Amino acid sequence: MIRTPMPPAPRRRSRGSIAMAGLLLAALWLPGIAGASGAIDHIIVVIMENHSYDQVRVLPYTASLISQSSSFSQSYAITHPSQPNYFTLWAASTEGTTNDVCPPPGSPYPRENLGHLCEVNGLTWKAYSENLPAAGSTVCTSGGTSPLYTRKHDPWVSYSNLTHANERPYTDLAVDIANDALPNLVFVVPNNCDNTHDCALATGDTWLSNNIPAMISAVGPRGLVVLTWDEDNLASGNRILTVFAGPTVLTDYVSSQHITHYSIVRMICDMLGLPPFNNAVFEPGITGVWSPVVAGVPPGTAPRVMLGPAHPNPSRGLVMATLELPGPRHVEASIYDPAGRRVKRLMSELQNGSFAITWDGSRDDGRVAAHGLYFLRVNAGGTMLETKLVRIH
Repeated sequence: MIRTPMPPAPRRRSRGSIAMAGLLLAALWLPGIAGASGAIDHIIVVIMENHSYDQVRVLPYTASLISQSSSFSQSYAITHPSQPNYFTLWAASTEGTTNDVCPPPGSPYPRENLGHLCEVNGLTWKAYSENLPAAGSTVCTSGGTSPLYTRKHDPWVSYSNLTHANERPYTDLAVDIANDALPNLVFVVPNNCDNTHDCALATGDTWLSNNIPAMISAVGPRGLVVLTWDEDNLASGNRILTVFAGPTVLTDYVSSQHITHYSIVRMICDMLGLPPFNNAVFEPGITGVWSPVVAGVPPGTAPRVMLGPAHPNPSRGLVMATLELPGPRHVEASIYDPAGRRVKRLMSELQNGSFAITWDGSRDDGRVAAHGLYFLRVNAGGTMLETKLVRIH
């Protein structure tokens, strides 16, 4: 049990080408788009086992947490059984697994995952698992014929491109909280009794009541705790409960947005300022649940990511725009035509501060782009920015 107390939560209810030069120039004055993200400092993801939305939302503590949080009535796991679902929550991919075999076929995997992504972008992560016999252990089970620990619930073990010393016994979480050393991203895996895989629903609800409040307190005013289930009970279309808890979300709010495990990975990327990857790329952002801490910060009260206008504009040759970052961000920048087709990929790298993004008028295939209207689109750690430019000959 984590002993850190939780403060009381507030309550609330809740196309064709443009041929004419005049139209091209007029298009420059249309407003661009921008969206705020990278707004959360700490995210804790807690994964429970094998029960449906309707089975768990009525449990005493879980119901009280829902009333103080944002939850999703249309949240779905990806598949069955457990192991591929855990991979989807960690890597936005099943990695081709279709069963709980340990070690999973083809592992260790060199592919992208949240741990590696955090490390290369300067963020910290740890996974805390109950009854893990030792930090970084690769054992498949621990605890006898009905093991409390099973590696099928710990997908990070099966990757070759992350720091395995970050895979810790659950007792280390309380130590890190006490030492003010909570990582930016945390995954918590209760044991096979506390997660209700092998024990009664009441056991899991009691475990949540003894542990979730301290997690909400630990993530602080710019933090989020995600409670979700790996899959349903094989009888509910894989509909599961997902709850977002903490000061960054609305209270007593039930969202009808359709989400999956891939959506959770997309949200983690967006809120921590990481580039989405694998199947998370194709998921829309999670909206409608965020409190003013995330969604309604008045202009000028916090540093912002800003993209200046392209210049010279119109241009016959090199054109540039200045991007300003309040801190380190992974930046992706590309040129698109009005039909939404990518013309030229300009960059995909970690950046900081103020710098120029330039385009020499070439296409990805090496040819010179035709005259016309184009869009410079930038993803700076989840913040989407756009400016318009015109090429003339």
